[in-house]
Amino acid sequence: SDGHLQVLVSTATLAWGVNLPAHTVVIKGTEVYNPTLARWDELSQLDVMQMLGRAGRPQFDQFGVGIIITSYNELQYYLSLFNQQLPIESQFVKQLADSLNAEIVSGMVKNVSDATTWLGYTYLFIRMLRNPILYSISVDELERDP
Repeated sequence: SDGHLQVLVSTATLAWGVNLPAHTVVIKGTEVYNPTLARWDELSQLDVMQMLGRAGRPQFDQFGVGIIITSYNELQYYLSLFNQQLPIESQFVKQLADSLNAEIVSGMVKNVSDATTWLGYTYLFIRMLRNPILYSISVDELERDP
């Protein structure tokens, strides 16, 4: 009645670019197609927080409402996003080979010892120490590592 949009419907991709405050945000369905994996995958924590962050902007509302409609199997995952702090994991492993090759070409890394030292300065290294299983490091490998 006052000329403002009452409802805006968007895709997950568009939701990243929409810079509109809202009182209520509804995420209907939490799976998106991931062409890299060639399968359906859950929305990332960052995607969910980005979308729900549109609800209840302080300059426009006293509070906001976020609603997630998901499968029963994923319910615990989404509850944990908001009830506990989840660590931020490194994504560097996906680009590790390219980055290490660049360091070798630049002359900063000349041998395995240099590479080990270089890796030790990364956030990936810190997360691998704290959560080795997530990075496919077995307990046996961990125990054998000097």
